Amino acid sequence: MRSVRVAFAGLSPLCEDIFRAALARRPEVEFVSPWTRLSALGSASSSSTRDVLVVQLEGCTLPETLHALLTASTNLRIIGLSADARTASIFSLNETRTHLFDCSAEQLCTILDGDDPHR
Repeated sequence: MRSVRVAFAGLSPLCEDIFRAALARRPEVEFVSPWTRLSALGSASSSSTRDVLVVQLEGCTLPETLHALLTASTNLRIIGLSADARTASIFSLNETRTHLFDCSAEQLCTILDGDDPHR
C-alpha cells in the first residue's frame, strides 16, 4: 500500500477538520504539519510516498507560486478547494486537472488512491 502524506494550508478550521476526520480513518495517510515539511518539497522525496497539499483557491486556477512549487516537486499533488469546499481541483506535475462538483471527503480519499472518482 502506498503511503500518503497530507498537509493543509489556508483552509478554514471547519473545512480542515472535516477532511482531516475523513482521512484519519485511512491507515496509509499521515498528516504533516506545517505543510513545508512535506517530503516532496525537499531532497528526501520517495517514490513510494505521495505528498498531497490541500489548499483553498480563490478561483479554479492554481496561483503562480503554487504552480512553481508543483513544477519543482515531482511527487506532489495539490488539491485546491473552493471557498465553500463543494468543488475541488486536483493538480499534478503532468498538468492534469480533475474537477469534482459537490465533492465529498470520501471522493478525495478515492483520488488519493489514484482511482477514478466518477466510477
